[in-house]
Amino acid sequence: MPKISVLLPMWNTKLTYLQKAVDSILAQTFTDFELIVLNDSPDNDSLKDLISAYDDKRIKYHENPINLGIAKSYNRLVDLAGGKYVAMMNHDDISQPERLEKQSDFLDNNPEVGLVGSAYKKFGEINRFKTVENPLKHNDIVATLLFKSPIHHPTIMFRRELMKDNGIKYDENFVSLNDRKLYVDFAKVCKLTNMPDILYRYRFHKDMVSKRLKNKIQAEQVKFHRIWFAENGIELSDEEQGIFNNFVTKGRCHITDRKILLKVKEVLEKLVAENERLKFMPEPEFSEVCGSYLVKRCLNAAVYGGVYSQDLLDDTDLLLPSNVILKLCNLALKWRN
Repeated sequence: MPKISVLLPMWNTKLTYLQKAVDSILAQTFTDFELIVLNDSPDNDSLKDLISAYDDKRIKYHENPINLGIAKSYNRLVDLAGGKYVAMMNHDDISQPERLEKQSDFLDNNPEVGLVGSAYKKFGEINRFKTVENPLKHNDIVATLLFKSPIHHPTIMFRRELMKDNGIKYDENFVSLNDRKLYVDFAKVCKLTNMPDILYRYRFHKDMVSKRLKNKIQAEQVKFHRIWFAENGIELSDEEQGIFNNFVTKGRCHITDRKILLKVKEVLEKLVAENERLKFMPEPEFSEVCGSYLVKRCLNAAVYGGVYSQDLLDDTDLLLPSNVILKLCNLALKWRN
């Protein structure tokens, strides 16, 4: 069997995107892999025709009998995989030529790590050209999972046997957040990490899942938070959960009321206090994440609501990162008032 199974689910993607995705895997410096392609749009013959045109025995084509959705497709792909390591791949992105080599070498040399991601660069028809660097260390990754995904899913490579032996699967109740739930489950049995190397190019376009299913993804965020709180024994009131969902983790919210900002502070302080009591997250990393979100929302309130927050920041035990822009905003607001 090959050392690496690269899993590529596809659903009605543009042929030009798919071809570049497949070509980027076939051009890898590491060659001992199988590329398992699963068509979740079986009525789309053009996708099958494109894959069939490749004369490379490493490519293995499969179809779902009907559209199963992304999580079920992920699970079927994992079941089809035979490699020691499994690498994920989106049908519209590009892997850098050295991706498989560098990630497999990393897993070879770090047996305590079960899943590794990487930095990536955005590109595409939507004008976003940005390098994204996620946290590298296990504790920082785990401490961030409640708030956002600290590992970019299509960049991951993981140990297949570790997943199989521990009964880990993609949660089919989620369309988008099945990846974050996967990291929660992996973190219970191994270390997680990100490599600082830019090994992936992530295409932005108007038909991407995060654009098409925006409302559904937001609903899944609420569901994920509720499950996370319950599993860790945290009891938040309906109002507190609403503040967390609508203002703490919703980056594009506009805070215009100081009372809301105070509620955000209280919820974050409560989470840190509960962690001190229950010890469900690593410290000081979790306190640092909570502190960073308070600073972000104070900046949000300064910009959108003209809300002064320096006194609020001075009256908290959260570990706060320095933010020069927020300090300048608060100075301006104090002077104006």
